[in-house]
Amino acid sequence: MARRSLDWLLAARMQANCLARPVHEAGPGGVADVVRRTGGLQAQTWRGAAYAVRARSTATTFADVTHAQITDRSVVRGWFMRGTLQLVATEDAGRLLGLLGPKLIKDSERRYGELGLPERIRGQAADVLEAHLLAHGPSNRAELADLLVRAGLIAEPKGQAVYALIRYTGLLGRLCYGPGDTWVAVRDWLGKPLVLEGDVEALAYRYLTAYGPATARDFATWAGLPVPQARRAVAAVATQHFEVEGTELDAVDDLPGCQDVRMLGEFDAYLLGYQNRFQELPKAIFPGGGTLSPAVIRAGRAIGAWKHADLSTDLYEPADLTDELADLARF
Repeated sequence: MARRSLDWLLAARMQANCLARPVHEAGPGGVADVVRRTGGLQAQTWRGAAYAVRARSTATTFADVTHAQITDRSVVRGWFMRGTLQLVATEDAGRLLGLLGPKLIKDSERRYGELGLPERIRGQAADVLEAHLLAHGPSNRAELADLLVRAGLIAEPKGQAVYALIRYTGLLGRLCYGPGDTWVAVRDWLGKPLVLEGDVEALAYRYLTAYGPATARDFATWAGLPVPQARRAVAAVATQHFEVEGTELDAVDDLPGCQDVRMLGEFDAYLLGYQNRFQELPKAIFPGGGTLSPAVIRAGRAIGAWKHADLSTDLYEPADLTDELADLARF
């Protein structure tokens, strides 16, 4: 097992996660390529997902990201890894939900109980929501909430039960995000239902390709899988093994690493892809409460924060951001 430095690890992870900007195709094809290579991008905010594409490509624009989801439909926004909102390649959506959906639903049973949503109610709600979306097209939360009240499935249109039922239907592969803050029926939006069949070893290989070197616990954390299942899958597909600061790490490539400076948007997948980042994030980037602010990284290490509103920065180490600021303007 090769021993490597922490600096090498962070730079290699940065390169694996496409932050050396390997995608040079413009348009929705470039967006889909980024999403495919990374295994999916965090999409709690649309801006965060879009800026994640920018940081990994050289010719895409903000409009291309929207076009890829809304018009080209080569990427899908929904609930995937860890049950959080993600942007994934359309061909991966069924495989991911087939593998992850049942566990995500099981893990939410207690919350469903607190909200008064037994399996019978959830099943009826999924049928009602899908039928409405097939008949009426993109619908927002208020419209779907009123629909669920009229169907007698919830008592009032406000509260967390509405979102829980929308998300549950999404985890079944029956709805996803459409334009803006609306939802659509998958069968209508994509022209066919998703095939819910997933392979944990294939997902482990894709994870190590995009996030390695990493551990089985890193993979389990990223995907939302049980650690024993993740460990077996990683052991089956890893071809490279390293030791960094006493930790054994698995990979499928031995990468030289990326030394560039990159400005990441909020909730970037690179900083959310591990159980152990091998670096502490300052409060300016990770203030708590589930928030992950825009960050500046160099050679894989966080060296500062920045703000979308005015592009102001708070750097802990000096760095030349001229090229990144110019590319943000281009994007």
